[in-house]
Amino acid sequence: SDPMDPQTLAALLWACQGVTARQGPYQLRTAPSAGALYPFETYLILNRVEGMEPGLAHFDPATFSLRRLKTGDLSESLVEGCLRQRFLAWAPVVFVWTAVMERCAWKYGARATRYVGLDLGHVCGNLVTAASALGLGSCAVGAFLDQPMNELLGVDGEEEYVFYLASAGLPRKPGTDEQP
Repeated sequence: SDPMDPQTLAALLWACQGVTARQGPYQLRTAPSAGALYPFETYLILNRVEGMEPGLAHFDPATFSLRRLKTGDLSESLVEGCLRQRFLAWAPVVFVWTAVMERCAWKYGARATRYVGLDLGHVCGNLVTAASALGLGSCAVGAFLDQPMNELLGVDGEEEYVFYLASAGLPRKPGTDEQP
């Protein structure tokens, strides 16, 4: 039930998508991407982050900033869209990654689907590693309903669609049923 502080959220965002260098038109980030194309977007469901209203935000790695898309408690819509996985409502923040396949397909054709999955595996792996280093728990989620999740984020489900999620927050204390 503990909220996440903004510095911890910033550290997690850096681990996932921090820009580490620029090489010509390419931004190199903390997680690798095939051809440095980064064919995905990072959204956050903010349930309990200190100083931030609950809602939906989009992360811009180039400016290392969040843009608010929706305000309000989205936890029930998130849980319903993710096959009633209740822990998602308890997590202070849930990372939601969308795929924008054309960013990769123009170069890699049919292999783009594989590369997006690999790229997001690296990103999520960085999140899990950083969360653990910060004493947090995390859980990757691949089980969700496409249409409700795309609608929750306001993406079209064709050119951009939800691909992967992960929660992050302080783990529940052993032997308690403590929930927010």
